[in-house]
Amino acid sequence: MAPMWTVREVAEFLHVRPIRVYELVNAHLIPFTRIGRRQLRFDPAAIRQWLEARTTQAQAEASDR
Repeated sequence: MAPMWTVREVAEFLHVRPIRVYELVNAHLIPFTRIGRRQLRFDPAAIRQWLEARTTQAQAEASDR
């Protein structure tokens, strides 16, 4: 299994600020694992799959217009 990503690593991958990753976590819009009370970790494969699904959905919505 690949090592889990931190908030900073996810932010770099998505080209967003870490605060945006926290917003997605708080809204339960991104797959994550909570370690203890404060630490968050992300499975790289799950993040890539989540991003692909969102990209596909956006393209489908754009083609419907």
